[in-house]
Amino acid sequence: MPIFEYKCNACGEDFERLVMKKDEEITCPKCGQKELKKKLSVFGMSGVENTGSSCSGCSSSSCSSCG
Repeated sequence: MPIFEYKCNACGEDFERLVMKKDEEITCPKCGQKELKKKLSVFGMSGVENTGSSCSGCSSSSCSSCG
């Protein structure tokens, strides 16, 4: 089940909501308004290690930006 991020148009509150049904009515937890803007979510991965031989900034195995 997807978690969506919202911003309330009335009070500016940012919040996340687990949406069970596509047509579920979402309201702001702070002020109760229904006028919300769905924010673009960034997918995050927790606990995943980079096991490649190069860093994410270049194709070299050692450079000034590799740690």
